[in-house]
Amino acid sequence: MWHTTGSGKTLTSFKTAQLASKLPSVDKVLFVVDRKDLDYQTMREYDRFQKGAANSNTSTAVLKRQLEDPNARIIITTIQKLSNFIAGNKGHEIYGGHVVLIFDECHRSQFGDMHSAITKAYRKYNLFGFTGTPIFAVNAGSGGNPQLKTTEQAFGDRLHTYTIVDAITDKNVLPFRIDYVNTIRVGNVADAQVSAIDTEKALLAPERIREIVKYTLGHFDQKTKRASSYEHSVVTNVVASTRARRQAEAVRERKRVRGFNAIFATASIDAARRYYNHFQTQQAELLVDRRLKIGLIYSYGANDAADDGILDDEAFDTDALSTDARGFLEDAIQDYNDIFGTSYDTSADKFQNYYKDLSQRLKNRELDLVIVVNMFLTGFDATTLNTLFVDKNLRAHGLIQAYSRTNRILNSVKTYGNIVAFRDLEDETNKALELFGNKDAKGVVVLKPYGDYYGDYAERVTELLDR
Repeated sequence: MWHTTGSGKTLTSFKTAQLASKLPSVDKVLFVVDRKDLDYQTMREYDRFQKGAANSNTSTAVLKRQLEDPNARIIITTIQKLSNFIAGNKGHEIYGGHVVLIFDECHRSQFGDMHSAITKAYRKYNLFGFTGTPIFAVNAGSGGNPQLKTTEQAFGDRLHTYTIVDAITDKNVLPFRIDYVNTIRVGNVADAQVSAIDTEKALLAPERIREIVKYTLGHFDQKTKRASSYEHSVVTNVVASTRARRQAEAVRERKRVRGFNAIFATASIDAARRYYNHFQTQQAELLVDRRLKIGLIYSYGANDAADDGILDDEAFDTDALSTDARGFLEDAIQDYNDIFGTSYDTSADKFQNYYKDLSQRLKNRELDLVIVVNMFLTGFDATTLNTLFVDKNLRAHGLIQAYSRTNRILNSVKTYGNIVAFRDLEDETNKALELFGNKDAKGVVVLKPYGDYYGDYAERVTELLDR
């Protein structure tokens, strides 16, 4: 199922799982995600559709118990836990049952040994894959099994297509407005777009980062529409005690908020740390009530976009971070604790709860800006988010996934998703829109610059006056 990001894949997958689970011939429905954060988010969404309809798990041992429980009809799990179960339970009776496997974000983690192990273990199964950005031959990776390169090879014929062009035309998601901001000057001439740079080291020059932070702070209110206010439903009491391993009962209330919030995407942990420091330094000169509330999050595996365009995975393993990187993250989380009266840190359970709390505060519009490497750029949905500041290389599916964090429909105040690119991403943006839309997608997906609209208007006025 090629259903563009933001078009309701989770709801469609839930109905698929629900209908399949009611078929007499089906023993289990497994909804398989490829990251722990998506596991958490999917369970939240499923509970919103129907409380208690699905079962989630915190370990392979819990997954095993659920697979053996005839009452656990729909199970949400990660591909890693499912793969671990298969490796440790050869010949289990579940393999002989009729199992429906639904893979979310099936453009990721589906082209290696885990996918092959899963499909070999089960003897009677149906396989469904949902993605907003499929892997085609043109954007497939170079390594691995040559017979398992594309989404079609892994999941068979496409059942349905609903592209980003369709969704914007139907007003199910918003178009984008993209600004390409020049950050490099050649002589005395400023290019209209970002100029190409040789190395990441040059891009991390303190002078450049300082100017980008200055630009971001100077344009933040305009981009996030802080002059406008609206009523928004917020959730409180989200994170339960770690020991309980369950969600506390969420309390919803209406709250009046001003404008929207943003993500700042960086190319590396080093870059994220530098940006966080520069924001802190420049904001120190502002009155307290004028300072943005800024969060920072990263974990292991935080690198630039891979050659195939898939954003590198980040899990919750902070133990793999260098001492420096983990210490810096501890300090940033303490800043967060000081703002919100929380007590998170980088230990395993508390870091997971920090992620959950930070994501909910983004959705509640309690945070203004979150600096990330790859976290929150795929699979994260917040209708209050309308702006993505980008200082990292993006292409193909990674680019579309990241941009699509900003274009969820909320209200009449939010009319488009803002992308502010501090690198030359225009060519990659056009290629990605053509790949995941069509050759004319740019005209539908990306709003023209204000100057173009003004020029068109002036031209029409002149024609009318000439008549």
